[in-house]
Amino acid sequence: MKPNYQEYSKEDLIARIQQLEKRKRFGLVWEEERTLEQFDKESEGKLPVLEEVKKNAILTDPKKPVNILIEGDNYHALSVLNYTHPKSVDVIYIDPPYNTGAKDWKYNNSYVDVNDSYRHSKWLSFMSKRLLLAKNLLRPTGVLICTIDENEHAALGMLLQELFPSSEIVGIVIIHNPAGVQGKNFSYTHEFAYFVYPKNGSFIGKTVREKDLISPLRDWGGTSVRALAKNCFYPIIVKNGKITGFGDVCQENYHPKYSNIKQKDGSIFIYPIDKNHIERKWVYSRTSAEKNQAQLFCKEVNGEWVVIRRKNLFTYRTVWDDKRYYANVYGSKLPLLR
Repeated sequence: MKPNYQEYSKEDLIARIQQLEKRKRFGLVWEEERTLEQFDKESEGKLPVLEEVKKNAILTDPKKPVNILIEGDNYHALSVLNYTHPKSVDVIYIDPPYNTGAKDWKYNNSYVDVNDSYRHSKWLSFMSKRLLLAKNLLRPTGVLICTIDENEHAALGMLLQELFPSSEIVGIVIIHNPAGVQGKNFSYTHEFAYFVYPKNGSFIGKTVREKDLISPLRDWGGTSVRALAKNCFYPIIVKNGKITGFGDVCQENYHPKYSNIKQKDGSIFIYPIDKNHIERKWVYSRTSAEKNQAQLFCKEVNGEWVVIRRKNLFTYRTVWDDKRYYANVYGSKLPLLR
């Protein structure tokens, strides 16, 4: 029901205007006044306390680190951890309710279904409070991961940008149901995982593939000619079948006649020139080649020395398509914690 401002007193109107002035003028906005959560009232003026339940203790090896398993509402758990472990957590993984409208979660002890007109506001209010508490637990180098599906994907992305303005935020696509869940227009085969981590650093790490990727260091294809990356045309120095160093980037007016040029000291300068004598470029720039020398080796092919790259460490890609992510296969087969 819309308010009848004609019935407002002057003081009421001024108070309403002041209230509206406090609202954001840009960004993600939701109705907070009508979606107050009961935990806000319950926690006001109170100090959260953890109580040990000894009969539920999980016996572990006393020589190994002790972990804490907290059973309870996540709002209360995050609140108490803000007192005990602020700025000390390396990784936080969140798997929140997806707000599908199928009564998959409760808000103030009532299920939120598709007919709830404040469904999205309640979800945003629910998430913002918990994400703020989680943010305060992370170390300066900490990483937060949050999964979601298409129902709140866009809203979560905007919320994370608002709460973590100085962080890198990357959305990963995870193929979890190749058969698809039929919608009105599209069959949904994937979900999302947001990774939030500090900018200007390596925090996610790399993955090792079962088989090394072995390929020529000389680039190929339509974007491999020398002119497209001048700092990628330089000699790689080989002696006695081993790479011993890297020459300077060649001047533009220097055009070696062959890919292999033998030097007086017995070493060989290898240039990225193909069998048709077309000047190509190396995959690595001069600086990158030196940093990644451990990945490089050379071998003789048909009387000519070529440089090969062996790579086994890879940065994670933004689309994950592997059977281990298939929920209908691995989700139901995971053993339950008892």
